[in-house]
Amino acid sequence: MSYEVVHTNVFSLEEGGGNPCPVVLNADDLTTEEMQRMTKDFAHETAFVLKPTRPDCDVKFRFFVPLHEMEMCIHATIGSTTVLVKRGLIKHSPLQVETLLGPVRVEWEVKGSEVDVTVEQFSPEFKDENPSKEEVCKALGIGMDDIHDFPVQSVSASRYKLIIPLKSVETLNRLTPDYEYLWKLCDEYNTTGFYPFAIEQNNGQSVQARQFPKRAGYNEDPATGVAACALGAYLTEHNVFSSLSEGWNSYRVIQGVAMDRPSIIVSETCSKENKVIRTRIKGNALETR
Repeated sequence: MSYEVVHTNVFSLEEGGGNPCPVVLNADDLTTEEMQRMTKDFAHETAFVLKPTRPDCDVKFRFFVPLHEMEMCIHATIGSTTVLVKRGLIKHSPLQVETLLGPVRVEWEVKGSEVDVTVEQFSPEFKDENPSKEEVCKALGIGMDDIHDFPVQSVSASRYKLIIPLKSVETLNRLTPDYEYLWKLCDEYNTTGFYPFAIEQNNGQSVQARQFPKRAGYNEDPATGVAACALGAYLTEHNVFSSLSEGWNSYRVIQGVAMDRPSIIVSETCSKENKVIRTRIKGNALETR
């Protein structure tokens, strides 16, 4: 086999933080079964880099968690793009990436020793049918008084995540989910994970969040670009912060604190006439070995 595995860490806020992501280069000769088996062995979301099958794309990425393939993974896109740039395998920006969801625009810029990567997603969609606050409280092991007045709602900028507003960061970081019941609700309401968040007081447009994915092979994620992108759309749609304006709005999403893997994700939304029309995520990755 001619493939090569490069280990990366994405969205790290400080040493020991971030989300690990193995990147497999030259993966064209691997079968789907081999990719799935490799990902299960890595025990992390993994990206496989292939030649594109679409004429309008520069490269193709496939994404797996230990139990199944995913249509989109932003942190794996950032990890893969960083590896390709560092090795001189891509030299132009923006990059058109082929995914199971279709082409995704990725911009990158080298700044010193880092590669700043911006991954565009899609116009957001907001579900009308969502779990009740009572169901959410049962799944997360909290009381009704712990949930903020903003709505519980599934939002997608590429894949649906259930956004759950909590009143405090302290409540967020003491959650003890009933995972079987949480996954049951995900099945029932057609969402791919719970993404509770709480506003960081006196810290600008900044929130903390946790991600509990549906049957991924692990119970929690230290950094989740897909969910943070949906959260950015939610924050804009529901005017959670008062300093919004036409054009791009930026949010700082801290994740992974409860796992001792603090991560930072920049989620941005573009508004026009009080409607979110574009979404994107910004972040960095480092090769670890």
